[in-house]
Amino acid sequence: MNVRAYPGFKTFKQCKKFNTQIEVDVPTDVIMPALGIAQEKGTLVNWFKAEGEPVKKGEPLMEVETDKATVEIESPASGILAGVSASPGDEVPVGQRIALILAPGESLPAESEAAPAPPREHPLPRPLPEGEGRGEGVVSGKILASPKARRIAREKGIDLAALKGSGPEGSILAEDVLGAESGASPIETGRPNVKEVVPLSAMRRIIGERMAQSKQTAPHFYLSVDVDMTEVSRKRATGKEQGADIVPSINDFIVQACARGLKSFPGLNSTLTNRGVELLSDINIGIAVALEEGLVVPVIRNADRLSLTELAGQSRALAERAQQKKLFPLDYEGGTFTVSNLGMFGVDHFIAIINPPQCAILAVGQVARRVVASGESIAARPMMTMTLSADHRIADGAMAAKFLQEVKGLLEKPTL
Repeated sequence: MNVRAYPGFKTFKQCKKFNTQIEVDVPTDVIMPALGIAQEKGTLVNWFKAEGEPVKKGEPLMEVETDKATVEIESPASGILAGVSASPGDEVPVGQRIALILAPGESLPAESEAAPAPPREHPLPRPLPEGEGRGEGVVSGKILASPKARRIAREKGIDLAALKGSGPEGSILAEDVLGAESGASPIETGRPNVKEVVPLSAMRRIIGERMAQSKQTAPHFYLSVDVDMTEVSRKRATGKEQGADIVPSINDFIVQACARGLKSFPGLNSTLTNRGVELLSDINIGIAVALEEGLVVPVIRNADRLSLTELAGQSRALAERAQQKKLFPLDYEGGTFTVSNLGMFGVDHFIAIINPPQCAILAVGQVARRVVASGESIAARPMMTMTLSADHRIADGAMAAKFLQEVKGLLEKPTL
């Protein structure tokens, strides 16, 4: 029996003759990982290694997209990438094997000897062009089409049976579906010509589904209040003049005020369950970060226990990891309240949709100088509008208004 010492391939078997254990090489499965508690599927975005190339344990092997983020997945072992069964764009169930890592010189094991993996429903006898994903074969008269083509056709309501494929063996590719839609006559369909079709990312699709569910199930109501940000602006300017290592952003002051306000109004730091309203002991504030693919909400845990400087440091680190797509699942799980700030885009006022299972979200506009009453006169002051969206099944107008007044007071008289 061939015995080697390649890391990641060793399993132990008992040798009866010598009553000892020996290390035996076995392939290492590369599976679709679970990056979230409720995740059922993941989309393979990219392989960093081609089949047949060597890979080292711990180096980036592939990119996987979930509804929250795109994450680099490290190789579980060192060896040669082989048996790749998923292509970029494929949506794969969590736990399914999508490749193997073999020891150098080792060949693919017989299917009966390899670790079991859920079979593909209709394997294609030959590969489709790069970027299309693995297509599906003709089984019982079914149509040859790549997964990407099927997904686009499903989203656009296009009948695959009416299309002529340009792929191997007449298989339908994504461009066949897109071409069919863009080539439709506006006179016949009453629709304008389509310039381009951008398929929904997994993140944006799930966000849409959850926001639609939130609006359909949670009776939203909204309250707005204007805040004088003079003192916050002054404290930030002082910090910059003194050369502070970390100068808290306007959003950091807002998150701190919300965290303190939620201690006084725990009803807005709760969730509705079959048992009733669960008041949550932890105050974990989600900060919405906009990416090209969609919105992610990393979470600052126990925000009420942090100093403003500590909160600012965590907020900056989370935002940077979000932009670099380096967030871990724990970075965006467990939020109890969300702050969504569009002030950096010049937005004065907007309302936000509650992020379930939370019961409230605060939408914040820009800080801009406005003419306001100041005693018996008028003055130009840095003002900001914030709007609370709350679930009327849990909160009422009076509770929400008192919470907003508390947050307003903490921002107009901030403390470090």
